Order: sequence, then C-alpha cells, then structure tokens
Amino acid sequence: MHASVTAAQVSPDRIDDVAPLYERLVPMLREASGWLGVYVVVDRSTGSGHLLGLWESESDAVAFETSGAFQRVLSAYPPGLLTGPPQRSVGEVVFHASR
Repeated sequence: MHASVTAAQVSPDRIDDVAPLYERLVPMLREASGWLGVYVVVDRSTGSGHLLGLWESESDAVAFETSGAFQRVLSAYPPGLLTGPPQRSVGEVVFHASR
C-alpha cells in the first residue's frame, strides 16, 4: 500500500468548508484506479492541513497526479480556501495500525 501526502495551508476562517468539499469529491476519488481512502486533517488553530490518500500501489498514487485527476480535485476547491499551493508527495506505507 502507498500513500500520497498533500500539505496545504487552509484559510482558518474556511476550515468548516473542507469536509463538505470532500463529501462532494469522494465519488470522483472512488473512480480513481487503486484508490483506497482518504484522511483530511486540519489544525484549527493554524490552518495547517494534511491530506493522506491511500492507494493500492505507487503507480496508482502517481497516476492520480500525472493523469490530471489531482488538478481536477484542486479545481473543485472554492476560491480562498487555500492560502497557497499544496505540496504532494508519495511514499510506501511501511507501518499501519488501527483499532
């Protein structure tokens, strides 16, 4: 399993817009080859945000960006939600634990 990690700065007064945005984006994400899930985490005091996308393979995670799908997701963001461009990286999940 691989993960894409996207770091972004969310406008602090727009944090409540993030969850409804991703509720609308999930159908598009589900269509992406190898997509397994997403976590979106935002620090309400600073607006520092991280999106963790889970993928079956590294090639699936990379293809999401190179195919233009990542740009389509970003284009769905309402103006002013982010205060700067996001930074995305892909890596192998070497450890995972859950309940």
